[in-house]
This record gives sequence, C-alpha cells and structure tokens, in this order.
Amino acid sequence: MKRIIIQYGGTGDLALKKLYPAYEQLIGKGFEFDILALGRRFEDRAAFVDTIIDKSAAPEFLEHLDYLPYDMADPKATKNLTEKLKSMVVGKESVELIYYLALQPSLYEEAIHQIQEVDSSMDCICTLTKKIVVEKPFGFDLESAVRYNRILETAFEDKEIFRIDHYLGKEFMQNLLIMRFHNDIIRSIWDKDSIESIQIIFDETHGVDQRLGFYEKIGVVRDTIQNHIMQIVTYLTMNEPASLSSEDIAVEKVKVLKAISSVEEFSMGRYESLGANSGHVVDVPTYAALKLYVNTYLFANIPIYVRTGKMQAEAKSLIYVKFKNTTKDVMHDQSIAENAVIINIHPELTIDISVNLKQPNTSWKSKPVRFRFNQAETFGANTPEAYEQILQKILQGDKSLFPTMREITESWRIVTPMLEHDDHTEVYPVRTLPRFANQLADNNNFTWYI
Repeated sequence: MKRIIIQYGGTGDLALKKLYPAYEQLIGKGFEFDILALGRRFEDRAAFVDTIIDKSAAPEFLEHLDYLPYDMADPKATKNLTEKLKSMVVGKESVELIYYLALQPSLYEEAIHQIQEVDSSMDCICTLTKKIVVEKPFGFDLESAVRYNRILETAFEDKEIFRIDHYLGKEFMQNLLIMRFHNDIIRSIWDKDSIESIQIIFDETHGVDQRLGFYEKIGVVRDTIQNHIMQIVTYLTMNEPASLSSEDIAVEKVKVLKAISSVEEFSMGRYESLGANSGHVVDVPTYAALKLYVNTYLFANIPIYVRTGKMQAEAKSLIYVKFKNTTKDVMHDQSIAENAVIINIHPELTIDISVNLKQPNTSWKSKPVRFRFNQAETFGANTPEAYEQILQKILQGDKSLFPTMREITESWRIVTPMLEHDDHTEVYPVRTLPRFANQLADNNNFTWYI
C-alpha cells in the first residue's frame, strides 16, 4: 500500500522543529511513507528543502519528501493538489492518505471542503483509505470544539480522526499509568486516605513574541491547561481501567473529567514585555495559577494546585504528590518531613520517592532522603521523542495516545470560567513568578514545591 502524509502547514514551526525530525527517524526505522509538504513560502521543492530542512538530513528521508506550493485561497489549489497526488500514486491499487492539519482551527472548514474534493477525485483511480490529524487546541472553546468536530465528521469517521495532545506521547505520561497500576505498593496508597495534595508545575523560560499572532488568539488556558494539564490530572486520578487499551483508558479518563467542577479559584497574568516588539499592548494571559478538585470517592477533597506559564527564570515541569504526615503529630516532632512522590518531566524524566531515614550520629533524628528512577540512566537516553511515538501510532492506526472527543468537550467545560475571565490581568516582570501564584499558596496554606 502506498501511504502519503499530506502536511498542511508544511513550512511552519511545528513541522520544522518536531514533525520532520520525527518523520526522518521513522523512515530510518523502516516505516514506509511519503510526505507531501504544503505551504505558501516557496515556489518549488528545491527552495523548500534548502531553506527548511536540516543540512544533515538523511538521503533516504529526502527521497520520500516532496513539496507543493499551496494557498488554500487559490481557486486552483484543490486541482493542483489532486494532480500532484495522482502523479505520486501512479500504478498503485491501494493508497492511504493521511491529512495532517498543522493549521489554526479556523481553517478546518475550508481544509475539509478541499479534502473532500481531493478524495472524490482520487477514488476513481485507486482503493482509498484515509485519516486526518488535528493539533491541539481542538477549537477555542466548548462551542467551537463541537462545531469543528461536526465539520470533521462530514468527511471522516471517528476511527479515522486523530486529535493530538503530544504530551500523551511522552514517556512520563505512560509511566504514570504503569507506576500506579503495576505496583501494589503504590496502588494501596494512591487515594484520599493517604494523599494530602498534588501540585502540577509547568514553568517555561521562553516567551511567545515570535508567534504572537497565533498565541494572541490562544493564551495560556488553551495552550496548556485545557489539554496538557487536564490529561495529566486524568492520569493521576483515574480509576484502574479494565485493561490498558485505548477504549478502557478513555472510559476512566472521561469519568475523572466529569467529576471536576468548572474552575472557580484561579488567577491569570501576562509578562510585561509581551507585544513590545509589535508596537501595541497585547493583553492575553501567559501565566495562570488555579486550584481544582476531582470529586470521586477515591480522590475527593484532595486539592490539586496548578501553575503554568511563560518567561520564568527556570524551566520546570514536575508533579509533586504530597502525602499526609500524621507521624510528626504522633511522635510530637514537627521536624519529621512528609513523604512524597516527585515526578520531574523536564529537563530529564526522573521519579523520586521521598522517605525519612535516620541521620547518622544523631539520637533518632530522621532526615528526608530520595530513591530515584532516572529514565535515561535505566533505559538509555535514546527513547523516542513524543511526536515520533505519536506519528508511529497514527501510521499503525492505534488510537491509544489520542484524547477522545468526550475528553475534549469535558476539558473545555472545566476551563470555561477562565476563558470568560475579563477582570484585571496582573502584569508580571519577566523571570519572576506572578504575585497571584504565591497568593494562591498563602490562601490555601501550602508552599509551592519549587
């Protein structure tokens, strides 16, 4: 079977930084497919390859990479794409087309209309199967997500639709489920009887000025909270699925999301230099802090504190699970530290379990120590990147790393109050934590782990 990935947004940052390297790795591992990049920046393939593709790219990858100048507003766009695809599948009886929409959701409707025209023209020369891939955020709010999904379903069945949240392709996400459900010692303490609170921290050092036109329509809620953060919460608090199949995992994730009330305690802000280079003030939130609860029998009353945003002093991505500390009261020693599980996501994947052991040369004085798992040290540094794993699953038709539409709609419901927020937005100096993040901690009598 001839397989072609039609890469919409073929000259954009996502394709350049993530997709083309992943395609190259997969082709190097023996996966057979061609990539047809679509874009407006270049007139021909030579200019595209010389400018966009890394000079060290493998020859076998370049052999499978083609380019078509493509402007969706051009009346001849669909005809040109159809003719190009037909030339690529000459003599093939069976063809699979994978449409990868690295586009703003507002362009989906026109893209789907054009894809339907292409499909109808291709059907007459070969047996055609197809898939479509869409990036997060899927929509801009609950209403638009439902509308865009209806548009997709006019041309594709649900089994053919792959909605990407690339965090599900990261090893730490998959390790969360294995850690929780393949270890009886963890399973027995992972509930409201043992856990006091959970922190999710996603601090990034970079800003968004280089892609301000896109980010101005997105903001921090749509960029990370509605998708990445909500998916992490489901993995941390879902009940054990009947199996680790995509269908059974999705059932339990939806239960978690339905059990989360819409966010009420939150604050947002933007870094002070946002939009300075563009000459106008851009009042879009780039940082947020919030509290939520998962109202299920196993996790009710465990506060989950989240902070995430741009232009911080250090890049930090971690999950801190703090366990209740009854020992310090029973032993009348407030110096006894709590137990915790610390999952570091960036810059390297580590999982630490913090316990208390006797400090040498003391009279029964304990000190917190950590037992650490390091992904690179244990399994090697060359584990696949998230997009490589995700693209491999798409090629294989495996939907285990992709959120369902029910998950997406519930996530939009949860963050709707944040999207409708029109109160004062704090302006924070770059490389500093916004004041409201510390205020959230003060109001709830906790301390951020880091």
